[in-house]
Amino acid sequence: MSLPFNRQTITAAHPSRPAPWLPWIASALFLVGLVAAIVTLTVAAATDAEADDALRVRVIDTDSAAALADAEVSINDEVFSTDGDGYIRVTYSQLPLTIEVSRDGYRAQEGTIDELSDTNGFVVALRQDDQQSQALTDVPAQDFTGASPQGTTESAPQANATDLTGAGTPESASADSMSATPDTALAQALTATPTPNAVSAFAGTITDESGQPLQGVIITDGQLTEVTGADGLFQFQLASSNADSIRVFAPGYAEMNIPTSDVSATNDLQLQPQDIRAIYYNPNISNTQEDVDRLVNLINTTEVNSMVIDIKEEIIFYDSQVQFFVKAGTVRPTIDLSGLLATLQEHDIYTIARLVVFKDSIVADTYPELAVTNNVTGEVWRDMNGVAWVNPMLHTLWDVNIELAVEAANLGFDEIQYDYVRFPTDGDLSTMEFGIPYTEENRTLAMTKFLEQSRQALIPTGAKLSADVFGFTALVPDDLGIGQDLDMLAPHVDYLSPMVYPSHFPDGAMGLNGHPNNFPYETIEISMRSARDQLGSARQLRPWLQDFDYWEMIPYGVEEVRAQIQACEDVGTAGWMLWDPNNVYTDGALGPDDGNLAAYQPTDATLASTNQARTGSRRTRYT
Repeated sequence: MSLPFNRQTITAAHPSRPAPWLPWIASALFLVGLVAAIVTLTVAAATDAEADDALRVRVIDTDSAAALADAEVSINDEVFSTDGDGYIRVTYSQLPLTIEVSRDGYRAQEGTIDELSDTNGFVVALRQDDQQSQALTDVPAQDFTGASPQGTTESAPQANATDLTGAGTPESASADSMSATPDTALAQALTATPTPNAVSAFAGTITDESGQPLQGVIITDGQLTEVTGADGLFQFQLASSNADSIRVFAPGYAEMNIPTSDVSATNDLQLQPQDIRAIYYNPNISNTQEDVDRLVNLINTTEVNSMVIDIKEEIIFYDSQVQFFVKAGTVRPTIDLSGLLATLQEHDIYTIARLVVFKDSIVADTYPELAVTNNVTGEVWRDMNGVAWVNPMLHTLWDVNIELAVEAANLGFDEIQYDYVRFPTDGDLSTMEFGIPYTEENRTLAMTKFLEQSRQALIPTGAKLSADVFGFTALVPDDLGIGQDLDMLAPHVDYLSPMVYPSHFPDGAMGLNGHPNNFPYETIEISMRSARDQLGSARQLRPWLQDFDYWEMIPYGVEEVRAQIQACEDVGTAGWMLWDPNNVYTDGALGPDDGNLAAYQPTDATLASTNQARTGSRRTRYT
C-alpha cells in the first residue's frame, strides 16, 4: 500500500515533522464547504418544492424500448408532445388525472391515475398498429429477489387504476388500457405479447431499498450496456443479445442476475444494499493452508465477508499466462490460486484481486523504454527508495495490465482492485520524464482513460473494478500531483478505496488537536464525510482502515480498530477493508457473523488474544 504522502505542499506523515499550516487550511476549507453546503441545501429545498407537482411521463416502443418522440400525451384534456427522449414534464394541480397517449402508427393507451409514486413518473409502452397484443393490467413488476411477487395473494395491494375502455374491471381491460402502481417508483403501463418472456426489449425504473430512484446503475448482458440517469429509468435492447441473463448492479448494492426468459416488457427493479467488509491477504508473509484456514475461520465467525488477495506487486504470485509479464520475468508463482479461490468460493467469500499497476521496477528495468526516465541522466528514473516506475502515459502498459486483470477475473475473482494507479510522489520529481508534458490534465486523463478502458474490458467477465487512492484525495479538490482526482475517477470504477490510515496523515491534519493516529474515529469520519460530499453519496466509498502499529505511535487494538469501523458505518460507506501486512487481525474489534452488533460483546478470551505482541515490521506493540 502507499506510504506517507510527500510533495512540496504537504510534509511527510512522520509525527516528528508537523505541518502547522494544515489546521488553518482545513478550517478554511471547512468554512467554504459549510457555506457551499448551506447554499446547496437551500437550492435543493427550493428545487424539491418545485418538483413536488412535476409529473414525468416517458413513452417508449414496446418491442424495442426505444424512446418515442412527438407522441401526444393528453392530461385532463391538455395536450403535450414528448421530446427527443420520449419525455414530457408537466405540473399538475390535483388527482385524478385522465391520460391518453397516442402516436402515429401506434395503438393509443388511455387510463386514469388516482395515485402517484414518490417519483411522480411512469413509462407508457405503445405497440405498433399491425401487431396483436393483450393488455396485462394489475400485474406486478417481476420480482427477481426470490420473494413472492406482489399481488399473488388476496391481501396484496393492487394497482390503483380505472379502465376507460368500457370493459369494466382491470381484469377484463383491453389492450387500450393503462394502470398506475402507487407503491413503486414507476407507475406502469404494461403490454405484452402472448409470450411475454420472449420480448426484444424491456424498460423500467430501478430504485433503492427505500424506493428512491438510483442513478448510475449498470444494466448489461456482457456486450450491451445501459446506465440509469437521475430518475432511475432505463431501457435495454434484447433483440441482438444471446445472453442467458441480464446483470443489474451499482456500487454499494447487491447484484441482480435476471434470466432473459423472465424478462417482460416493463420491469421495476429494487436493489438491496451490500457492504463489503474485507481483510487483506499477503502471500509474501503466509501462504500455507494453515494460514488460509485461519483467515477463512475469521471470516466465517465475524462480520467480515471478503478477502483482498495480492496477485501482483512487482512479481505476479500465480501462474499467469499473460506473455508480456512471462517474458519480463515477473511471473513467479507462490500460491495455488485456483485452489485458494475454490476454498473461498466454497465459503461464499467475496474475492478481490489486488493488482499493483505502475510501481513496477521489474518491468521498468527489463524494458527501460517503458519506464519513467530521468531527464538529466537519460537513465531510468528512481524514487527515494531506488524503485523504478513504469510510465503511466503509455498505452502498452495499460493493455498488459488490463489483460492481467481480465485473466484474474476469468479465474473467478469477484473484483479487481488496482493499487498504485497513480504517478510517483517521492524522489526528485523535477527530473521525471514521461514523453508528454507532466500537466494535471495529462495526469488525470492517463488515470481516467486507463480505468475507463479497464472497466469496459471487465464488464463481460462479471467482475467489478475498484481503485486504491491516497487518503488526501478525500480532502482536496485537485489531483494531488499524482493523477488522482476523486470526482474524475469515480465514473469509471465501482468502488474507490481511500487509504485513510490515521498514522499516515501529518500532525494536526484535518484540524485535529494532535496526530490523527490518536484520533481513529475522527480521522475516518472527517475524511469519509468529505469524500461523500464530493461524490454526492458514500455508496461508492470503501476505505482501507488501519489494523497495524506504526513505528512509535500509539498501538492499535480493539478500541482503535472498532472506532474506524464505526466511523464508516456512521458515514454510510459501502463497507471497509482492514490492512495488516502480516495478516494478523484484531478479531475482538469485529462484530459477529450475523451482524447483530447491538447484542455483541467480545469474550474475554477474544480480547486477550488481541493484546499479544505481534512481530514483524510496524507490528510490535509499544507499552
